[in-house]
Amino acid sequence: MLDIEEFQVRGLPGRVYKVQIGSRTVDYWSPEKPGSHLLVAHDGQNILDKRNIGINPHQRATWRLAQSGIRIAEKYGTTPPTVICVYHTPYAEDPLGRLKEYTPASYMNSKNDWMIENYGLYPGSVDEFVKTLTSDHLLDLITKEIVPRIAARINHSLVPESTALVGASMGGLASIYGVIKHPDFFHASLSFSPHWVIGGDVLAEKMAMDFPEPGRHKLWMSRGTKGLDAKYENSQKVADRIIRSRGYRDGLNLRTRVLTKGAHSNATWAKYAPEALDFWMKEEIN
Repeated sequence: MLDIEEFQVRGLPGRVYKVQIGSRTVDYWSPEKPGSHLLVAHDGQNILDKRNIGINPHQRATWRLAQSGIRIAEKYGTTPPTVICVYHTPYAEDPLGRLKEYTPASYMNSKNDWMIENYGLYPGSVDEFVKTLTSDHLLDLITKEIVPRIAARINHSLVPESTALVGASMGGLASIYGVIKHPDFFHASLSFSPHWVIGGDVLAEKMAMDFPEPGRHKLWMSRGTKGLDAKYENSQKVADRIIRSRGYRDGLNLRTRVLTKGAHSNATWAKYAPEALDFWMKEEIN
């Protein structure tokens, strides 16, 4: 683990640490004495460090996850969550790196799985593109290297029941996928604006069917009604129907939200992050 820098963020006690693990940049923050809750965030560029440009170069808002976590912890009389923010591959290094890392590989590994071949990001053959998907590798890196090494450094004891994965858009899909692939490591997925359009209703159905059986896990999903988010409506309804049919109960281990006038933006996701964290951090599933 290579230490890059330490910096302060308004509203957070202590410091945020930026490190490099292998070729991956990671920001993390923890309370002075970590508790059991641990939140791992995709698109780590957008979470703590407002100096980063993020997905949209015109929006430098961060998600303020750690600040929200402090407020929710105060509400429940518990210790704030440790927040580990895993950066995606820089666009300058690979313009498609993020897409490769966050596409749920098990469900999108052939041309027939994709709704359209040329979706504005990749001009070539989907048959060739799917050979380069790295989402499974990234999840292995997170669960076997990044999280354990940081947890050991800060004396955080890993508790799966209190460990969640969060992301938005492609990162939202990746957050659901991460719980499917590593159900004994992550017990909650907080998925904002999951980008169903790459695979449509079929993708939504498959992932909702493969999410762990109800009992130990929680699932938060949300979508806005403006812009790109409006295109998620049909597939999100499919995912909602399937996950409920499998026994997930609204308000207990499931929350699916329509964010009226919500857009596909860091600002919208940050606005509703406290609600998602509250859902995750409240008393364990009965």
